[in-house]
Amino acid sequence: MQTKYSSGLFKIAACFNLLAGLPFLLATTPVASLVGLEVTPTSMLFIQITMAMVVMFGWAYWMVSVDPARYRPFIGLGLASKIMVVALIGGYWLTGNIPWQLPALASGDIVFAALFWRYLSGSRLTAVQRC
Repeated sequence: MQTKYSSGLFKIAACFNLLAGLPFLLATTPVASLVGLEVTPTSMLFIQITMAMVVMFGWAYWMVSVDPARYRPFIGLGLASKIMVVALIGGYWLTGNIPWQLPALASGDIVFAALFWRYLSGSRLTAVQRC
């Protein structure tokens, strides 16, 4: 059963991913320089591949907002990817390889990871209670 909470949460997550990914895809060099990333031909390729995946996850979150039961596996996959993104970016920041701007952007992923975990834990309990 879809709730207003799940619909709103995953629509906001979809928009967050689109707002984070599309600028990098459409204007890679200027946006990368804003967050302190060096752009070489090779790094541009990997930035664009990564941001294409961010945008695709945005689409997946939108699908979850429409039908959370059907697309539930996307939630766990999104949770895992958000944790990995935060860990990788945090590691690079802690070693001094990137400035603070990219970790600041990734802090949104921490919030969504916690909310996804909360949603998965709460909806699992609801499903168990119904059986």
